[in-house]
Amino acid sequence: MSGPDTGRTTARMMRISILTLFLEAALALVLGMLLGDTRQPEPGEERVSALTLMVLPFTPLLALLPAAAVSAVVVLPTVLLGEHLARRAGGRALWWQLLLSTAVGAVLLPTGAGWAGWVVGAVCVATAVVLAARARRGHFVRLLLWGTLTILTTSLLTLLLPT
Repeated sequence: MSGPDTGRTTARMMRISILTLFLEAALALVLGMLLGDTRQPEPGEERVSALTLMVLPFTPLLALLPAAAVSAVVVLPTVLLGEHLARRAGGRALWWQLLLSTAVGAVLLPTGAGWAGWVVGAVCVATAVVLAARARRGHFVRLLLWGTLTILTTSLLTLLLPT
């Protein structure tokens, strides 16, 4: 009788990839609050409506489908194709995966996002690819803890920095 499966599976890669994309979105939200509009609202102008507060708890559920789609259509094929190219052409799988992630980011360039969109797309996909490629048992919890700690630290720094 063998021990528990601790290796990489497709389900583990999907969970790690979706969590990585969620954490990147949360970090972008925190940084957007830091770098965003800090002016005082005009009299009568509402910053947060009741509808926004009602929909806010369901936002992660609304983001689940796009994150799962990006994970299934972009991240997993990039991981697997990078490993295949490393076996066929030589080299390390990580370098092939990073090259493919950059190419995926280049697909975003013509969409009007410009160079900033290309860089953000390439970095987000590359981070998800690198973490998903090393998905093993227990990595999800570690990523969740460290990612949450990173977001909380960034949030704390946004409160401490003068605006």
